Amino acid sequence: MLKKKVICLAAAAATIISTISVPTSKAYAATKLISKGDLIQNNDFKAGKGLPWNVVETEPAKSEFEIKDGAYKVTVDSIPNHNKEDRWQVQFRHRGLTLVKGHTYTVSFTVTADHDCKIYPKIGQQGGKYYEFWNGTGEGSGQNTTKWDCITLKAGQKTTVTKTFTFTDRDNSDSSHKEEKDLEMTFHLAGDCAPDYLSSGEKYSYTFHNVSVKDKDFEGYKIDYNDTGYAVRTNQLGYYTNAQKKATVSTTAKSPINWRLVNAKGETVKKGKTKVFGLDHASGDFVHQIDFSDYNEKGTGYKIVLDSDEVVPEHDDSTDTDLKVLAESPKFEIGDGVYSKLRYDAMKYFYHNRSDIPIESKYTDGREDLVRPAGHPHDLMACAEGTWYKENYSLDVTGGWYDAGDHGKYVVNGGISVWTLQNAYERALNSNEKMDKVPYADNSMNIPESGNNVPDILDEARCEIEFMLKMQVPDGKEYAGMVHHKGHDLKWTALALRPDQDPQERFLQPPSTAATLNMAASAAQAARLWEKYDKQFADKCLTASKKAYEAAKKHPNILAPTGGVGGGDYADDKVSDEFYWAACELYATTGDNDYLDDMKTNENYLSMPSNLKGEKENTSNVGCFDWGNVQGLGTLSLLASKNNLPASELKKAKENVTKAADTFVDTENKQGYNVPIQETDVAEGVKGYPWGSNSFVTNTILVLAYANDINSKETNKYLNAANSAMDYLLGNNANTKCYVTGYGTNPLVNPHHRFWSYQADNKFPKAPSGVISGGPNSGLEDPWVKGSGWAPGSRSAAKCYMDNIESWATNECTINWNAPFAWALAYLDDHNNTTNVSVLLGDVNNDGQVDSADFIKLKNFIKLNGKNIKINDKNADVNQDGKINVSDLLALKKLI
Repeated sequence: MLKKKVICLAAAAATIISTISVPTSKAYAATKLISKGDLIQNNDFKAGKGLPWNVVETEPAKSEFEIKDGAYKVTVDSIPNHNKEDRWQVQFRHRGLTLVKGHTYTVSFTVTADHDCKIYPKIGQQGGKYYEFWNGTGEGSGQNTTKWDCITLKAGQKTTVTKTFTFTDRDNSDSSHKEEKDLEMTFHLAGDCAPDYLSSGEKYSYTFHNVSVKDKDFEGYKIDYNDTGYAVRTNQLGYYTNAQKKATVSTTAKSPINWRLVNAKGETVKKGKTKVFGLDHASGDFVHQIDFSDYNEKGTGYKIVLDSDEVVPEHDDSTDTDLKVLAESPKFEIGDGVYSKLRYDAMKYFYHNRSDIPIESKYTDGREDLVRPAGHPHDLMACAEGTWYKENYSLDVTGGWYDAGDHGKYVVNGGISVWTLQNAYERALNSNEKMDKVPYADNSMNIPESGNNVPDILDEARCEIEFMLKMQVPDGKEYAGMVHHKGHDLKWTALALRPDQDPQERFLQPPSTAATLNMAASAAQAARLWEKYDKQFADKCLTASKKAYEAAKKHPNILAPTGGVGGGDYADDKVSDEFYWAACELYATTGDNDYLDDMKTNENYLSMPSNLKGEKENTSNVGCFDWGNVQGLGTLSLLASKNNLPASELKKAKENVTKAADTFVDTENKQGYNVPIQETDVAEGVKGYPWGSNSFVTNTILVLAYANDINSKETNKYLNAANSAMDYLLGNNANTKCYVTGYGTNPLVNPHHRFWSYQADNKFPKAPSGVISGGPNSGLEDPWVKGSGWAPGSRSAAKCYMDNIESWATNECTINWNAPFAWALAYLDDHNNTTNVSVLLGDVNNDGQVDSADFIKLKNFIKLNGKNIKINDKNADVNQDGKINVSDLLALKKLI
């Protein structure tokens, strides 16, 4: 989970072209024109909305904003100096404007300042040479304006400016320029615009009303938008033939509704009644549930249709549009390979985010637009200045994956990500599963290493392991053996930036105990997996791991600081879980009793959490692990690896995993959309979903999968629960959203990413398929959602989501979210093909519930030896002994 962009500047989210030209996809089916006659889309800031206006700042300048009562207030609370050249360091701006030659424009705005100060308004280029075609004192020359005079404002005095100009062209000698596109209207608020005299720490503010750039000939902006909603929410990819199949209905009906499963020919193939769940608090929806698990005919083009029009109206906040809500579901498939392609795409995410090699067309699966040069092929970083760490060496840390949408590389997030991939391989291998599929088999992933007789998933993981090894403090230094916490740019970069064109200097941040133990754990895990493929590399990993572990014991409390610029914190104030994890991995690899002793004396021994401490005081998250809480990783590695831990200890670990899984199953059953997480305290006074909520859902699938392995002969409930969690991610949710690029009727389209920046600049590519979003986040920290009029606590938890590249708080993508997603897809694809999970033990009459009616029917069935009584035989075998008798009746009584 990346609680890191809270400190990110608005400048990192400042290249958006408002809501114009949203890229087309299956999610966008209609268009409309807005803002006819006015180039400014939002000129009155009604309903607390500010977009497409936003505030942009460049370090060390700082600012904040508030939208209230039809006004947009910008407060500047830190500026570097009063120079004319620095006035642009805080800006209030609207992008996506076009000026047409010969058109006459009337610029008008009203502003009030709380100090005597200045303001510099302009219309000009967003980049390049930053030509200006109008400014407040240019008297409407309409050409490249060179006057830089500001408008003077008096404290508390409302000032209205109205100017008219006719646009000619960029240069009088260039008659070919008929229009200028991609322009911005910007108000510069810093530098010499600031008040002359400010006491230390004093802020100053501007309040804007009614900003417009009118042109009677302007036809308006064309917006593509999704015009259709669905009352029935399903997994938009589909369901496995013999697997559980559930859907959710958002409705105003308080009584059960008749539903029909319809095939591609329009034929009704199954009927039933919904089960009323009631109010789902996390979404605010009143919902019913549908279970059609016993339908097992393969096919495409299925949909569920309601025999009722009592559906809930929907509104698309991003386009201010009411949707036409259909009393049905999106179409889906029933088959045996529903995730077969997606498991490949989810794993391919890591190749696309490699930092040291060119991304080549022969590996991009037909997507030429994803080809790019190597980002940082010679990533030599010096130790950052101004920290507690006073060394001044440089390390070549070339390699590894970019962490998220930015170009940082973080050991603590790399650790859990690479562990997840390696664990997927190790669990499958030692469970004697078929290893000839994506991503386990060599030549299955179409990556540069394919064909080298090594499993592709290990080759991909090795890219990150090698980077982490390079982050180790060299011998001869005071902190030798420790590992640098992270390496990243000096400042945040903007969107629409190819990594090889990153202009920033890059620095190593100080070592930390957490990072050191992350490397120790991951490298020890790699050592045992690489032993048969590359013993030299395996030995290198183990040597580095042991050295790191000893260094961490020598320096057990070097914590990463909070705050910073250009990269995320990944601050962690407790490292006992990292010590446990590292000891588990080293023990599993070496069998050394010293590591066993360290494991046993650790407070986390054999544990599997179901609730995690949040990064902020008084917060917690329902979940099993994340980058800052890694004790569960150690326990799962003990179960996945071949080691000498006594059977009694392994039994205890299995019991703890099962207990955590039971918590997640219970949580699912209490949620209208069967999601294994629930609302918790995410910030002061705010209850909801945490940052990266989808990753908490995905990580629980790993625990549910392990519980399924442990208990598969007794019950299918854990695999059913894992399927429900994946259904949520792929469309059975309050947003009817498949939170994955390239899949479903309403897919993720615009994840927050520097290179996959089509929405910000259509010269850049759309994201590849298989990228998962962080999803709903009740913290709503980024300026884009705030500019949309959203505030923490103002929306239902499950609906705190926006598919916009600027919304890094709800729509980020990152390695530690795609890793468990790829793990889960591979597991479910393999196990749903081999296991019938449509069993609901005790549901004798097959109505989707276990109640007294089932007891009566089973009692009569046994009494009459089955004559003339039809039951679900699999559900009736409650004790799973292969027989239906009085023992099952007694077991059913306990269930009821």
